Amino acid sequence: MDGPQNIEVMDIKFSMQAVAEVLWPETWQGRACTLAAGVFALIVTKKVLKGAKARRLRKEWDSVGQDVVLLHQFQRGKFCPNLSPFALKVEVFLRLANIQYKVDEKSPFGPKRKCPWITINGEDIADSEFILEDLTQRFNVQMDSQLEDREAAVLEAARVLADEHLFWCVIIWRYWLDGCITFLKTQTYSKVMNWIFTLFMKNGIRKRAKEQGMGRHSPEDIYQICKKDCATLAGILGNKLFFGGEEPCRADCAVFGQLSQLMWNAPNTRYEALVTEVYPNLSSYCLRMKEKVFPDWNDLLVGSE
Repeated sequence: MDGPQNIEVMDIKFSMQAVAEVLWPETWQGRACTLAAGVFALIVTKKVLKGAKARRLRKEWDSVGQDVVLLHQFQRGKFCPNLSPFALKVEVFLRLANIQYKVDEKSPFGPKRKCPWITINGEDIADSEFILEDLTQRFNVQMDSQLEDREAAVLEAARVLADEHLFWCVIIWRYWLDGCITFLKTQTYSKVMNWIFTLFMKNGIRKRAKEQGMGRHSPEDIYQICKKDCATLAGILGNKLFFGGEEPCRADCAVFGQLSQLMWNAPNTRYEALVTEVYPNLSSYCLRMKEKVFPDWNDLLVGSE
């Protein structure tokens, strides 16, 4: 039985080869092989170059020195040191805690595809709150030591409101409702990058905001939510110099990061007016934080006229 079956299999193979030769002549087969080899070589080359770049960047990141934080963030802006409230939050913390750091603007997105992130002693840490937790323990930072338990709880609630609620109001307005028009005036991106922001960020933020829930409200509702958030923060701050009292605490890092986006990155809008006019104690607070934490504020700005 083996003999006839083998002959039958050979016949099938020859038939398939004949069909292939008719449908796909040798010249086309050669071209296909060449194309496949080219694609394969391109993929391999891309991986090799990507690996080489990763090794080069890692060498740069690890060369900043022992216990020196490398803060990966977006480029500086015209009126505010960063477009990301979370990057500003981390930089404020580093300065208040007197932790030595350097800034990297070439790789703003980290392991979680979020900005900012840090590298310290060869370790990568992402998410601003995890970064602050790590640095607080690593350097034994006592920024909140003066707070009573209840006060600390209230300020943590203020921090969450700023980072998880006010943030969404700001970016929905910035990228979606305003269509990046005002925001791009505060940055120094190229025309191509401006086009990319306008085309992709608007739809991207709209989708994310609707999934989160805030984006299902009307523009006026979102403004009123933002106003209520600012009213809450203004009420918690009251007449104090900082949210931490006489000196800033960890909550100040987050709140200042978010309020800065209204104070400096929303010029001539009613969102800016929430801080500068409706709740002026927030404006005074931002200016005090700027003076205390960033005496070199103007030196950090780029492209301003």
